[in-house]
This record gives sequence, C-alpha cells and structure tokens, in this order.
Amino acid sequence: MTVSSVARPLAALAFAVGLLGGCASIDNAPINRPSSLPRLTQANTMAGDDTLRTTILGLAFSGGGTRAAAFSFGVLKGLDEVETEGGGRLLDQVRLVSGVSGGSVTAAYFGLKGRAALGDFESRFLYRNAEEALRTQVYSVGNMMRALDGGVNDRSGLPTWLQANLFGGATLKDLNRPGHPVVWINASDIYAKTPFVFEPITFAAICSDYESYPLSEAVAASAAVPIVFAPVVIQNYADKCGFKLPAYLEHQGQSRDTSPIVRSYINTLLAYRDPAKIKYIKLLDGGLTDNWGLAGLNVQLASAPEPYRPLTRTDAITVENFLLVVVDAGRTSSGDWVKTLEGPNAQELVDAVADTAVDSAVKSSFEVMRLQMRLWEQKLKSWRCSLDKADIAQVRGSAEGWDCNKVSIRVEHVAFDDLDPALAAELGRVPTRFKLEPGQVKMTIDAGRAVVRQFIAPSFGK
Repeated sequence: MTVSSVARPLAALAFAVGLLGGCASIDNAPINRPSSLPRLTQANTMAGDDTLRTTILGLAFSGGGTRAAAFSFGVLKGLDEVETEGGGRLLDQVRLVSGVSGGSVTAAYFGLKGRAALGDFESRFLYRNAEEALRTQVYSVGNMMRALDGGVNDRSGLPTWLQANLFGGATLKDLNRPGHPVVWINASDIYAKTPFVFEPITFAAICSDYESYPLSEAVAASAAVPIVFAPVVIQNYADKCGFKLPAYLEHQGQSRDTSPIVRSYINTLLAYRDPAKIKYIKLLDGGLTDNWGLAGLNVQLASAPEPYRPLTRTDAITVENFLLVVVDAGRTSSGDWVKTLEGPNAQELVDAVADTAVDSAVKSSFEVMRLQMRLWEQKLKSWRCSLDKADIAQVRGSAEGWDCNKVSIRVEHVAFDDLDPALAAELGRVPTRFKLEPGQVKMTIDAGRAVVRQFIAPSFGK
C-alpha cells in the first residue's frame, strides 16, 4: 500500500500541530515469544494437489489495499477456471505465494484455507469495510496527537479486525502445514531499511518462536502505512539462544555476486544477533521496500542450500515449466497537471513522489528477480543432470523419457495496463484503501480473471 488519501492529510496536520506537545497511548507492545530452539525451515512446500505435475506456479501479490487484494483474488479465481491438459486446475499447481500489504491479505488467506478461500474471501473481506475499526477522522486532535507519537492506529485497529473477521486465532504455524503452498508475508524494517520476511530464519535470528506469531499481526505489519498506523514492534531475544546463521547464508552476505537486496537482508539478520544494539524491530508497510512482494522469493533463491529450493526435491525432478506470476495492482498515472504550466498541487505532488519512489524500487527488484530466475534455471538443470536414474525412478516410477534439461523457468508480470486502456484507467483510479465500493471490488476481481485468461491460460490450459 502506498501513501493513502488518509495518510496525506494526517501527516500534514500532525506536522502543523507539532507544537501542541504531549503524547497519546499506543498499543503496539511486542507479543512475539522467545525460543531457545528456533526452527530454520518451513515444513510445507506443496500445494493441495500432490499429484506429480510438470507445471508449477509461484505468485507474487503487490500492495495496494483492497484494490490489490481483489486483483490478486481475481487471479486465483482465474487460475481455478483453467483446466490443464493433464487434468486438474492451474490453481492446484501453485506452490509458492509471496504477498505485501493488501496483497498479503489474499496470500495469507489462500495459504490458510487453500481452494476453500475462493468461497468466502469476498464476503469476509473484499466487500467489507476493514476501516471500520480504524481512526480516520483527519481533524481529530486525538488523532493528530497519535500521529505525532508514531501512528494513529495501533493493535486495536487493523490487527484486531483481521483477527475477528478473517484469520481468527491462526498463527504462522497454520501457514506451515504440509499440503499447503509456502507463503511469505513481507513487511519493512524501517531502521535497517530492508524487507522483513515472516519466515523461520528471520525469527531464528532473533531467537523468537515463529510458529506462535499471530497471522493477523504479520499481515497488519505488511500493510502498516506510515502515520496511519503505528509500527508493529518485534522484540529481539537474540541472547536467548545460540543460533548461528548458516554458513551458506553468511557466504551470500559477503559475496559481491549477491544482489544488494539479498545481501542487505542477510547482513540485517547478522545485525539482529546483537540485542544490545537492536532490542526492538519496528515494522511498517512492506511496500516501502518492495511493493511487488518479491523479497521473500529473492532471498530464498539466493540463499538456498540446495539448488532446487524453494521447491521440494520431488517437484524439482518432475517440473518442466515453472512460472512466477507477479500480480501488480499499482495505480496508473493520473491528473492533468502535465498539460498545464501550473501544478501539481500538494496532494498530487505527494502522490507522484511516493509512486515514483515505489515504482523505481520495484522495477529494480523485478530485474533482479529475472536474473535470479535465469541463474536458478541453470542451477536446477545442472542438479537434475547430476542425478542417478535410480533417484529419478524413485520419484517418477521410471527414468524412461525423462530429460534433465527439459525445464523452463520464466516470469510473467500482469497489471492493469495489460487490459483495455479505458478499463485500465478506471482501475487505476480505484483508491488505495481498505474500503471500496462494491462495483470497484467486482471490477477489480474481474480484471484479475481477465489477465489470467489473456496472458497465462494460453500457455498452460487446454
């Protein structure tokens, strides 16, 4: 989620009343638990259909409030409408999902419920007003004071609403079950200026229990727009266990060949090992560092100990086509100020600056991902070609007809701009909020289904 229409006036008014002084009570005390034996890996690497398939999909859901949640949900529905040549649906072949901000809501709910999420996500979230529990009165003195103290809304707002209406008591452990896709939720460590990925090694670095952390809190951290929301705080318990970053990760952190985003992330994990310097980790919207939700997968690819990770060994042997779909719900450029000498006005300027910063960052991240995918394809082919026939037969039943080089890995980016220009312009005007008009929700869901039909189904469907 980028700077919203709520954040802009609140930030301006908070600055204007800065001389008022005082502070407001913010409920964002850390609730993560210490662990003396943190786990390092996720148990699940498979989707609901464990039948051997040659096609595997990964999904990355961008930020953008309910607009992003609806667009990514439309993509899930579209994938479920495509029947593959080998039987089943494309949705069954989703193994990896990464989400940021609004996209993390869809990613987490799909990871939690699988195909069943298609039945009630619309009624439980998309057509609901998730801002009903938020403080949104711009000219409230209390809100201005909370903004000055770090953020208008705290745990009593979005995290509590998500827990009551969508996730219940689910924790990250519930995303970590065999038979479900791997899900990465991405926030931003605003001190380290790096992505914070909710995954086991991140929690191991701070000696904290990954499995007990509430799913609603992780999603709320991913969507915590500055000023509108107070930072979500994670306590660093690094002195509570003897964790040592795996050697392969330390090597990646020191290698000049490692991409800057991955190297920075790994070095931040090393910095967490000194709780005297970093006692509390402050998290805000994942879109501040990676609005396409690519950080989780980037880190996994660059730091994997085995060349086939983050796939299972079985999937890596059987796969012939791996497609990562980046689902981008970013807004198109708007306003007429490029046609006149005057403008942009203050609001348009803040919009333009925020969108420019986000867009330039995600484009760089996307190019890194393309490079990572090419390198991964090379490593995967080399690994497959090193296998004995007995290894292959154990998985496939027979090594006959199997070609170790027959594997293709590619990235597809789908966005509003891929659709009819008039529709794309209308979609681009849907606000970055957690409250949309029913017609806007339906239009955005249908747009997600349309990009699947037009750009994904032709490659894999019947």
